[in-house]
Amino acid sequence: MMLDQILSFLLLYKYFALFLITFFASLLNITPASPSLIASGSLVATSHLNYWQVFLFGFLGSVIGDITAYLISYFYSREILIKIGFRKILESKSFSKIEDLFKKNSGKTIFVSRFFLTSFGPVVNLIAGLSKTNYKKFIFYDILGEALYVFILTGIGYLFANNWKYISNLFSHTSNILIALIVFITIMYFHRKKLFSK
Repeated sequence: MMLDQILSFLLLYKYFALFLITFFASLLNITPASPSLIASGSLVATSHLNYWQVFLFGFLGSVIGDITAYLISYFYSREILIKIGFRKILESKSFSKIEDLFKKNSGKTIFVSRFFLTSFGPVVNLIAGLSKTNYKKFIFYDILGEALYVFILTGIGYLFANNWKYISNLFSHTSNILIALIVFITIMYFHRKKLFSK
């Protein structure tokens, strides 16, 4: 979904559109939640949308999407998840690396993946469910992280309303660089650990 299409979709369907985008981004990582939240913030600045409704629908979409993915993976095996549409996430290169990190720092991983490395969020949701993470712990860190995520991105969109497309592209490129860096550091960490354990 291109940036102009996001803007048109938000203007046409408003809060319902934002809810759907954030929900499916959290569930399957197939919709552009971050650009949509930034765009929504810019629409608040131009009086097309109400801030509190933007925050509420963006927050609810994100949290409900996260919890849905968590519950599905909690009650079903990896094989069933692959069959019902989670193959891309479960067979990604980053999945096993994040799974190792999650076992040691589950709460921090859930929290950070909500707003810092958001493309890892759906991966973390599945890992949390498959590893039978306590639901209260998952929901606590999820709510904290998603509230911060929605607040920050809608705030950025509001403050830089005239340049929201540029900011959105910048945010996307920066996220990709950070993801590559984190994956590289993680691989080096486990590789080094393996060498020293021999």
